[in-house]
Amino acid sequence: FNLINQKENKEFELKIRIPEIGSDSFFSSLPNGMFDNTNQIKAKGTLSYKLDFFIDTKEPDSLKFSSSFDAKHFQIIQFGKINFTKINEPFEYTAYSFGIPQQTFIVGPENPFFTPLDQISPYLKNAILNSEDGLFYYHKGFLEPQFAQSIAANFKTGKFTRGGSTLTMQLVKNVFLSKNKTIGRKVEEAIIVWLIESNNLSSKDRMYEVYLNIIEWGPNIYGIGQASKFYFNKRPSDLTISESIFLASIIPSPKWFKYAFDENGKLKEDRLGFFKVISEILFKNGIINEDQHENFKPDVQLNGRAKLFLLPKDSIPPDSLLVKDDFEF
Repeated sequence: FNLINQKENKEFELKIRIPEIGSDSFFSSLPNGMFDNTNQIKAKGTLSYKLDFFIDTKEPDSLKFSSSFDAKHFQIIQFGKINFTKINEPFEYTAYSFGIPQQTFIVGPENPFFTPLDQISPYLKNAILNSEDGLFYYHKGFLEPQFAQSIAANFKTGKFTRGGSTLTMQLVKNVFLSKNKTIGRKVEEAIIVWLIESNNLSSKDRMYEVYLNIIEWGPNIYGIGQASKFYFNKRPSDLTISESIFLASIIPSPKWFKYAFDENGKLKEDRLGFFKVISEILFKNGIINEDQHENFKPDVQLNGRAKLFLLPKDSIPPDSLLVKDDFEF
């Protein structure tokens, strides 16, 4: 590990070179306390790793980033602290908000809100793919240009204003890792993403299914089953084009969904551009037909408990908003 060319905090260049070594040696060399989910893995074959990073802090857009593993005859013999194939079967998941646990539920059929991928509206599945990670089914879990652009954007603003995570990275971060934002966690996230994607530990469909069933979609609302009921009082299979695009639009800031509406409960003008862009993509991809495209109008009517959040604050009994019994189908 070498950090070079540090000139008054203006230019940074980081090069990491781990030459080809036995896979067991690679994982056992990862330090305790930073890589506790991966440093006990036992595997056959060899691994090498290369990372190049450069940024001129005066010109953040000059940032360059590349990261790659090279494996030969690699095969996992034994997982360490966590079996990364657990997402292929029903598993218990705890959702957090600002480090505080919110809900614990089973991601599987015994949970009445769990929705198999083939029972989710194709409008929603495609709206999210095209707004969050359009190349999900084609990449190996990591998009270097997108990641580099996010680092540059965050550096310019001095805070985390733009994410560079693929759906796989988001899934790994939420299911397998702590909520602490550290460099060690990001590196371990990259290792786990590589393990899952490059070694086919889970299918793309299953990863997307889990993602849609665990992500935050509102105040104490997690997964598409709860979200469909909360916003529209319907099942995920019945979501319309407008409803689907709306749910895709609030993923970056789900707790603030109410600010998408005016005082009359209608979508604000500044939200309509997103609907136009995504509906155009859905048409070009054959998800909606020409008639649906020509007659499409962003029309979102909240018919579930979410509409109570649009009322004046003093008129809403706080304890009534999250009554879990109301979410039963």
